[in-house]
Amino acid sequence: MADLRHIHQYMTDRRQVLLDDGRTGKIVRVDTSFPACSTTVSVWTEDAKGPSVAKVDLRRVVGPAPKKETG
Repeated sequence: MADLRHIHQYMTDRRQVLLDDGRTGKIVRVDTSFPACSTTVSVWTEDAKGPSVAKVDLRRVVGPAPKKETG
């Protein structure tokens, strides 16, 4: 699980992230509400149906997506 500091770094670097359900995408927005301290991460994903934005809880972001091997 990534923490809030890492989430902002992934968003700034435009890195692909891996969600706990196996989807990958780029973080486009991070919303934290106070005083509840809940964080919602908006991730631009692409699957067989086409692109979409998934709004997930911070705890669902595993970390950076593994790099795809070429060749």
